[in-house]
Amino acid sequence: MERLNRYQWHILWVTQGVIGVVLCVQLFSLVPLYTDSAIRSRTQVLLKATAAREGWLLSGVSIERITDENIRVVYRSYNRGRDTEGCFVIDQKSGSLGLCNAS
Repeated sequence: MERLNRYQWHILWVTQGVIGVVLCVQLFSLVPLYTDSAIRSRTQVLLKATAAREGWLLSGVSIERITDENIRVVYRSYNRGRDTEGCFVIDQKSGSLGLCNAS
């Protein structure tokens, strides 16, 4: 126990560093949402329209990646028992919905 107390600050800083790196990697794919207000508003409109058209709950939609051409989302349906997840791509220009590629 004495050894753990001796290195507690090192353990704290390493843990905080690992958490910081993980958060930065995940936020990096969403940079266009923070930097471009046009993409942000278009994304909001497209997600709401797609959720209404497909009968999705907005709380089940998670944005994975945003580019100028498309939005990659994961939709988790809330059902009794096991929840199903599906990966979809929403085209930024046409608003069409498609399945993600295997890659």
